[in-house]
Amino acid sequence: MQLQPLFPDVLGTITGGTRIGLDRLQVAVGVFPPVAFINQPVEIAIVLQNMVDQNMQVRVAIRVPDEDRKGNPVVIEVPRTQVQIGMNPGEVGVLRMPIIAHPPTRPGPRFPVRVAVRYRTPKPGKYVRPPAGGAPPSVLAVSPFHLQALREIRFDAHTWNKSAEIITTYFDIAPKRIPRPPTNFKHSYLTLWTPDQMAKEAELAQAQVETARNIAVGLMHPSAYWNFLDVTPELFAQRGMPLHPGEAKAIAKMMAYTVDEAPSLEPNYQLERTRWFQGLCQVLAQDPERAHVDRGELFTEFLYEAVLHDAVIMGFHVVKHRVQEDLGTMAEQVQYANRVLTWFGGYSEPDLNYIYLPLVLGGVAINRLVQMDRHENPWVMLNELNEARRGRIRLAHGETVVVFDMLSELLAQEQQKLREQRISPP
Repeated sequence: MQLQPLFPDVLGTITGGTRIGLDRLQVAVGVFPPVAFINQPVEIAIVLQNMVDQNMQVRVAIRVPDEDRKGNPVVIEVPRTQVQIGMNPGEVGVLRMPIIAHPPTRPGPRFPVRVAVRYRTPKPGKYVRPPAGGAPPSVLAVSPFHLQALREIRFDAHTWNKSAEIITTYFDIAPKRIPRPPTNFKHSYLTLWTPDQMAKEAELAQAQVETARNIAVGLMHPSAYWNFLDVTPELFAQRGMPLHPGEAKAIAKMMAYTVDEAPSLEPNYQLERTRWFQGLCQVLAQDPERAHVDRGELFTEFLYEAVLHDAVIMGFHVVKHRVQEDLGTMAEQVQYANRVLTWFGGYSEPDLNYIYLPLVLGGVAINRLVQMDRHENPWVMLNELNEARRGRIRLAHGETVVVFDMLSELLAQEQQKLREQRISPP
């Protein structure tokens, strides 16, 4: 089966994951060097990643301070305060803007530079990249040396006055002066990746299918449950959703089931169509040596968002026959999974439903199929979820009340099955 992978996350490869999401455009702003002298250029780097299959007009404005924290005058030269860039569908590029501090600017720490970014597209278009990050690129329009130089830049994610469109970065001025500043300096824009590279990306990913299949469904692989459980509480807390222990276990189990058990247990499971498997092929194409990395670490370091997306889809599947509620069509479930990933990528507010529907509910349904080890008592997670439910339901309203009714139904079903199997609570 021919793979149809999503476009790679070039921005994340450069910044290590730091990004500001503006819906159809992702941005990262950095400064190099972080410490400069009077009359020495400092470069502001703005990485722009088009997320949709539409042309995009991007306008970037730079604002520098005119006084320091003590009220002393600051003179910073900028070649242009506004730049407009036309981007192709899915294009990734970097705008490099030099600035120079001149006398009578005094040395000091944390001089702010504010970068305002706005864009427009002819129509909304279709997303070609996942919002929370994706697989790394195998092919770039620049040399590896240029890529390494970009990765050495310190990128920030400080928004100003709660506006994602205005990003602030800082640099220090050291107590030394360069005799003569450059007389000719100007901004530049460099394309890093275009859809022209996608055919080669897909070809390289396709070449890794057999290796990826061995990693995905090979015999004697340990469960990825522990890996997912290790990182899930922190990742959800960072996005405004602290988890109770039972919730973290249920989500980790649902994710582990998606990559460990579903390929062999679920009928008509098409491995090559899953987002996580296609992402795994891309990860291996970018660096074949990753085939020797611990399997669970591959999932949590490079593929967490892809697995989370597929776990939402799988969660609906394992729950739908066990509850009385209508969980929607497949198209609606995919749309919901995209909403969860949109929140996870920082584009929307947290919602308690994103924890429970269907991730925690699915974790309850497959509780006995995914265990950390053979000594784990399946009652523990159910008891912890009962405790979490009592705390959460006091704040529940609207659709969330229905979700907790489904949770009560599933918990009762699973507890009854454990009694029938004569598995005692700890």
